[in-house]
Amino acid sequence: MLRFVSVFVSVFFLSINFSAVLYVNSTLLSQFFTPETVSVLFVLGAVGNILLFLIAPKLIESLGKRLLLFIFLLLAAGSTYALAYADTGLAAATSFLVYSSVFFVIYYVFDIFLEEVSKDTRTGEIRGLYMTILNLGIMLGPVILALMVVGNQLAPVYIAATAILIPPILIAIFDLHSKTQEWHGLHRHHALLPFRLWWRTKSIRRTTLVKLVLEIFFAVMVIYVPIYLRILEFEWSELGVMFMIMLLPFVLLEWPAGKLADKFLGEKELMVIGFILMGGALVIMPSLGKVFIAWTLALLISRIGASLVEVTAESYFFKHVNESDTRLISIFRLARPAGIIIGSGLGIASVSLFSFEKIFLLLAVAVFLGLKESLAIKDTL
Repeated sequence: MLRFVSVFVSVFFLSINFSAVLYVNSTLLSQFFTPETVSVLFVLGAVGNILLFLIAPKLIESLGKRLLLFIFLLLAAGSTYALAYADTGLAAATSFLVYSSVFFVIYYVFDIFLEEVSKDTRTGEIRGLYMTILNLGIMLGPVILALMVVGNQLAPVYIAATAILIPPILIAIFDLHSKTQEWHGLHRHHALLPFRLWWRTKSIRRTTLVKLVLEIFFAVMVIYVPIYLRILEFEWSELGVMFMIMLLPFVLLEWPAGKLADKFLGEKELMVIGFILMGGALVIMPSLGKVFIAWTLALLISRIGASLVEVTAESYFFKHVNESDTRLISIFRLARPAGIIIGSGLGIASVSLFSFEKIFLLLAVAVFLGLKESLAIKDTL
């Protein structure tokens, strides 16, 4: 139980840090670079993240989970602090790329620690609680913005976000002890990730593709929905209320949905329902004008669906792996940076070739491809 608490507390603070800087990174970078260059930096950060995921299992074998986690937490804290005082484009870009490259690998290491103490019969419940705590941290991140931003001064946000990483660093030093022996070369594998094994294992492959579609959805919605709603002339005060309501399902639904998948339904039914809700909401979005209630409901429905897909994909995948399957977990976590790259490309192509609102219809096509994968998986109950 203590291990659960250590991981959950660490991820909670980690997510507050992530959410706090998520909303200001592009603003900081735009002080030094054009919007096109800022987009390129986000893509490069995702590429750096992918490269680290490719070698992360090897790093774990060489250094051990605790030391790797400690190093990456220090890098995340150091790069966050450096962003507070970045006064040149080179300093800002370098700090941002370091942060973007290492941050999601930290979640990956916590995945492995959590998997060590999880039982398959409770994976949905455990992962649901894990995602609830993670998303609660993400919801609280903007509070730092409200408390710390004064005028255009972003440095206090980065300093506070750096301080928030102190508890995870201390937990990594003192509390996280592996119940299994750290590898340090005891179980050597091939350097490359096992993509052939991943492809042949249909349950894992299909769940990873489901996760990829979900991450594409998140990337497009995070980047382009605020822009589109501003085009419709919604005020930021209205958007703040919309987004807060929109995020509620991730906090309220994922834990009970995970328990429901464990005990009564399995993951497949909830995953299918989630994709239908996401796709349906996306299809109606282009027809919505400047109607606050309509957009709030559409965004809320889309996130109800996304929360169901998120927790069931996590639960299903981790019921099919264990803590020694670090390479398969790494492939699964590659979905996040890959989704950022694909989602950015989809958005750029849509805006360049079609009218802006068509991006929602293109994203709906991707979501229904995810629905196809979810229908093909073999349920756990």
